[in-house]
Amino acid sequence: MSRRRVHALHIVVALLAAAATAPAAKAAEDSVIARGQAAYTHRCAMCHREGNGNTGTFILSRRVGKDKSVIEQRTDLQPAYIRQVVRSGLVNMPRLSRVEMPDTDLDAVIAYLVAPKASSKATP
Repeated sequence: MSRRRVHALHIVVALLAAAATAPAAKAAEDSVIARGQAAYTHRCAMCHREGNGNTGTFILSRRVGKDKSVIEQRTDLQPAYIRQVVRSGLVNMPRLSRVEMPDTDLDAVIAYLVAPKASSKATP
């Protein structure tokens, strides 16, 4: 077999291997995002979900505007910023220790918050 064919065969094998692992990687990512959503619901939603009387959403609407007050809907959040605010607190937001929110939960919440959002606009 020529060198070119061997090289082409290696490329094909690598592409097939990547294609085979893509669904597993997507499933793992979806699992982390689902864990993040559950942790967010448990630890953060009481203040940061949309609705009347949610302190975090109310304060954020006054500080940064109503369009950025619902954290789950934002697309401009950076992982390092989320981690800093959760661990150190910010204004009325209390800091959450590693006991209150373990790093694995915080990592999952960050993955949930920065995951691409479904478009709210209807496609034609």
